[in-house]
Amino acid sequence: MKIPSPSAAEREDLALANRMLAQQGVLDGYGHVSARCLDVPECYLIGDRTPPGNVRANNIHPWTLDDEPAGHTHPTYTERFIHGQIYRARPDVGGIVHCHAPELIPYGAAGIPLRPIYHMAGFQGEEPVPVFEIRDEFGPDTDMLIRTMPQGQSLARSLGDRAIVLMRGHGATIAASSVRQAVYFALYAVMNARILTQTLLLGGKPTYINANEGRNVASVMRDASRTWDYLAAQVAD
Repeated sequence: MKIPSPSAAEREDLALANRMLAQQGVLDGYGHVSARCLDVPECYLIGDRTPPGNVRANNIHPWTLDDEPAGHTHPTYTERFIHGQIYRARPDVGGIVHCHAPELIPYGAAGIPLRPIYHMAGFQGEEPVPVFEIRDEFGPDTDMLIRTMPQGQSLARSLGDRAIVLMRGHGATIAASSVRQAVYFALYAVMNARILTQTLLLGGKPTYINANEGRNVASVMRDASRTWDYLAAQVAD
């Protein structure tokens, strides 16, 4: 297999993505962001276990879709299997975020469907967001971390062709066409969950975004450049 040679711009975008989402509270000391390599699509870029808010370009290294290092000996996060197995299953995906945002946890654990109530989250689709229950396939003794390739493959199946999958008691994984779009999706997925919770606590009956509205918003926001430029200015070195 060809060893990837990611550009400085690829590394810098991924480093910025980590810091943006940490600054916005989507990531904290945990969670991770990856990007498919542009020159070798059978590989992806991810950080070396550095906390997201501290990631810089020199922390970024390539990994294969077997979740093995591609031409280096640097470590990465235990849950790298989330990334490799989604990229393997979804050729359309170019960026992935895995987060533990508290706003999303109730919708994976309480049987309350998560649907878009906020137009900026229309990319989620009209149907409830799927929930991955690791115990269904791997039994009650799992520690809930995605530590193996079969677990990563199972998560990818739960995601299907959607942009987001909840992970019961754990968090969520977001998939997009690029790392810039993945940042947008992750940010507004968390905002949407927060707004929906507030609506339900007020005793209101939510009016959700319908399929047509969701498609229109997803099309308009495809490149996510305005959100990216705004957030990048806040975390630039």
